[in-house]
Amino acid sequence: MKGEEIRGLLATILFSAFTVIAVFFLLDPFIAETTETITVNTQKYYINLGWLQVYYMTLLITFVLMIFFMEKKQVWALILGLVLGSVPLLEQYRLPGVVRVLNVFNQSAASNLQTYIPYVAVFLGALVVFGLLKVTNRILK
Repeated sequence: MKGEEIRGLLATILFSAFTVIAVFFLLDPFIAETTETITVNTQKYYINLGWLQVYYMTLLITFVLMIFFMEKKQVWALILGLVLGSVPLLEQYRLPGVVRVLNVFNQSAASNLQTYIPYVAVFLGALVVFGLLKVTNRILK
């Protein structure tokens, strides 16, 4: 690869990463923090629904910005930047203090499962954006 191509890939990755971070922090104050409870086999899982809404709206806006401003053929670079930009956002996923106290007393594998919810959200979001970029590339050929 030439230096020009490497700089282009790096610029694409950085654009994607910083777009995710910037859009998330612009939208975050407008969405209320809401915690929902899902019960499966008498086991309660708490989900920060407000964070999930902000994150998926961020991915939608980032996808639109990718289509308008970036080279859509560099799908892997865009997805890599999206995932790298999502990593700092995982620190913003928080549950209320009551939920954390309840989890201390209920140390089962099922209660620890809810700590992986934001990671699953990032993985699924990256897969959806990847699929949308592939479909967009086929349509716009």
